Amino acid sequence: MPQEFRNQLERLRQQFAASLPERARRLEEIWSHLRHLNWSEQGITTLQQFAHKLIEAGTSFGFPELRHSAQLLENFITDLNELGRSFGGLEYAQLEDHIRQLSQIMAATANGTARQDPLPSAIDPSSYPEALGKTIFLVDPDRVLAALCNAYLRKAGFVVEYFDNPQACMQRLYLDSPAAILMDPDFERSGLQALGNLHQIKALLTQDTPIILMSGRTDVNAKLRALRAGSSDYLIKPLDFHFLVEKLVQIITQHTKTQRVMIVDDDPAMTNLQAEILRYAGMEVLCVNQPLHSLQRAAKFKPDLVILDMHMPDINGMELAVLLRQDPEFLLLPIIFVTADTDTNLHKSIKALGVNALLTKPFEVTELISVCEQALADTSALKNRVARVTRNAQQPQQINRSYFFAALEEELHNNNLGNQNSALYYFSIDKLTELTQQLGQIELIDLHDQFCRRLSETVGSDEQWIDLSHMVACVLAGKRSPEFHRQRGEQFTKHLSSQPYIIKGKSLSLQIKLGIAPLSSALGTANNALLRAEQAFEANISGATSSSATAVSDKNLPDFSHVVFSRDLSLAFQPIISLEDAQIEHFSVLTRLRGEDGEPIAAGQFLSRITQPGKRLELDRWVLQQAVSAIATNSQTREQATLFIHLAEETLQQSSFFSFAANVLRSSRLRGEERLVFMLEENWILNHFHQAREIAKALRDIRCGICVTRAGESEQILTMVDDLALNYLRLSPRLTSEGANPKLLERLIASATGRGIKVVATQIENSHNLSSLWMQGVRLFEGFFIQPPDTGFHLQNDIIFAKEFVQGHGFSSS
Repeated sequence: MPQEFRNQLERLRQQFAASLPERARRLEEIWSHLRHLNWSEQGITTLQQFAHKLIEAGTSFGFPELRHSAQLLENFITDLNELGRSFGGLEYAQLEDHIRQLSQIMAATANGTARQDPLPSAIDPSSYPEALGKTIFLVDPDRVLAALCNAYLRKAGFVVEYFDNPQACMQRLYLDSPAAILMDPDFERSGLQALGNLHQIKALLTQDTPIILMSGRTDVNAKLRALRAGSSDYLIKPLDFHFLVEKLVQIITQHTKTQRVMIVDDDPAMTNLQAEILRYAGMEVLCVNQPLHSLQRAAKFKPDLVILDMHMPDINGMELAVLLRQDPEFLLLPIIFVTADTDTNLHKSIKALGVNALLTKPFEVTELISVCEQALADTSALKNRVARVTRNAQQPQQINRSYFFAALEEELHNNNLGNQNSALYYFSIDKLTELTQQLGQIELIDLHDQFCRRLSETVGSDEQWIDLSHMVACVLAGKRSPEFHRQRGEQFTKHLSSQPYIIKGKSLSLQIKLGIAPLSSALGTANNALLRAEQAFEANISGATSSSATAVSDKNLPDFSHVVFSRDLSLAFQPIISLEDAQIEHFSVLTRLRGEDGEPIAAGQFLSRITQPGKRLELDRWVLQQAVSAIATNSQTREQATLFIHLAEETLQQSSFFSFAANVLRSSRLRGEERLVFMLEENWILNHFHQAREIAKALRDIRCGICVTRAGESEQILTMVDDLALNYLRLSPRLTSEGANPKLLERLIASATGRGIKVVATQIENSHNLSSLWMQGVRLFEGFFIQPPDTGFHLQNDIIFAKEFVQGHGFSSS
């Protein structure tokens, strides 16, 4: 074994030994709970699973005495369970003796006095060339054991990304897809929760990516459940790492797809040369020497990549690229151009088509292979992102109460204080007692069923829910900011209350109310969390201040004549994402007011109260300075980030503001054009068109961009697109989320994209709508449920799409 790898394994063994005192405390907690508080079957199962984890660790790290002692404890519990015997006086004493002996062995192992076996032999990476560079996502709650597995996998040549919980893995899957996922379901702590996570993980994988479960559970029931949940294989812990590597290589090889490349060039010698190069690289190649037949050949061959020559008879490469992209099947098809022409204007025209690469003849063999592999990888990631946000996911299933409260306890245990926490939502109606008295039992059950169906329609993929009683339900929501939970609660209550309920053919309008309890370890138990959510619900009904989805009252807002911007206001940045690029470069600038409780208050709830003359102009100047300073001082945003800034009508009347903006830009030393984009509302432009045209000219003079926001509320905007020389068009939510006037939407997008104007779609809450907008040519999207705002810049596209919240109007994909 190479000394370096031996030293690494020895360090990991010592880290495990150092973790044993904490594990011993966990053993004492389990036993103390069983002995003094609650002797239960669940507690005995937890103890048994704890013992099995130590068997696994003792085997993997070479501690035979620890493995033996833990094995005795597990076997004792297993034997009693199989015999159907209760834990009486004698059995109780024997169990306590096993636990005492295991604790002593754990202490000896931690002190270094226990016997050690030689560590497993090293892996020869040359034996597994298929593993080299393949990415494995490793999901295991036990960091120390995962580190050992990680070491062997990396030694074999794999690239390993580690996650200690399935949710973190799912977040990473929004950006990248691994060759395989290796996951421990952790039955001891979360029951079958990991299998629920497995369904969610598979929903994020658009390719046939294998998922391998590894667990200490050996029973057929566990294996059957894993198989039904969609796992590719099930391995028993403790693992033989040589066998694990071989299994991974075998499964990945089975799932590896041969990439298809179509080369179009009227020169057979050139296509044959390129084909030989790419076949050598393991790709399947089709050569087309009659360019006019390309579309028909592509329809049959279904290429993953197309290489086009620029100058060909009858049809040139650019024309063919446009025709290919007009076919929905090839909308995201990666295209590489090859040309001997060095004209820079031609190269700009080609790149404007959105091609993946442009190669100038002659080029090196390695360059062709590298460019093709990069284009295929980039497009695979793009297809994954598009598929995730356009897929209509299945309705999430309601879970049973014991599972729900086990998951709630787990969240309380793992939730650390910070900017983001999980939360418990409590839904019901005011005067529930009176309603119960008015309706018969059958009618009340029917009403409750309608209520549950609406809630199920609204629940997102990272949320779980139960019904506690008639017209009372709870939702467990994942880690998000307080503002996210507030707005999410508004989404729920709006959907649950928006349409009347039908009882015996008659309409019944209900106002669903909400209480939100942010989860933290300080709450202690699920019962306390539920009590806190009920209290928030009751406070909401009585009108008291709570953390529920209620509007900010005037008493929380300060007197704006005494507001100090630097003290009382802050900025947030809403990402505007492109599905074609994981790197975010566009941000809307949002203003927030700090409330009395420290929570940020959105601009829409306080800007109307600023009535002092000149105050809005002063505020816009402050926002501009702070926003520019924010991107200029951030090394990652300094070179490319673009800011979209709203301007008040009072500001638009002051031409001196744009001179001020030019000075701010100069002093910031930001390079490039359109680093600032100023947003003007469509309605204001229609009423002040001549002034808007002067503002557009002033913005071009200082190298800033102009964006019409809420575009499409009037058809008149179609006639003004050319006159304003716009850079961006930000669509009205009436078109993107409410589905109003789809014909105007189609004309507006076509008019803008035909003139090189970038279109931004906002408030996307329906995946069907996003799919339609994508097909019509929209590439920029902004919305709370696509990616929420934050006080800092998130430069990675982390498309988190909750499911379709409102079953309203949609666009036809036809």
